[in-house]
Amino acid sequence: MRFAFSAGLILVLAACSSKLPEATYYQQAKKTYTAQKFDQAVENYKALVEYYPKSRHRAESLFLLGYINANDIKNYDEAKKYYEQFIREYPKHELITSARYELENLGKDVNEIPFLKNISSDSSRAAVQEH
Repeated sequence: MRFAFSAGLILVLAACSSKLPEATYYQQAKKTYTAQKFDQAVENYKALVEYYPKSRHRAESLFLLGYINANDIKNYDEAKKYYEQFIREYPKHELITSARYELENLGKDVNEIPFLKNISSDSSRAAVQEH
């Protein structure tokens, strides 16, 4: 009996420590992000980045690790780390402008961002003029 329990425990521990297929991490990350389970999404994107450094989803995953940490979790140190890694590794990626913009405005209030401040004040004026 004791042997069977030990063998079962070893199997469970081995299963927990094995990595999942790349597509599984990617799909789980998207699914959990959509469900607003941000910590789980981050864990899945991190696993994809760590276990699959040559993944076709790596650049997107790094960017989204920055984005989720910045905009959903408000962990600006982590966001900065991932945005900087993304910029370093993918300087010609289509999201590079967005990554630089996010990094420059990390942690700022909407009213502190010149582009958004103008939009915000224009919206306020329009709302006042309607009434």
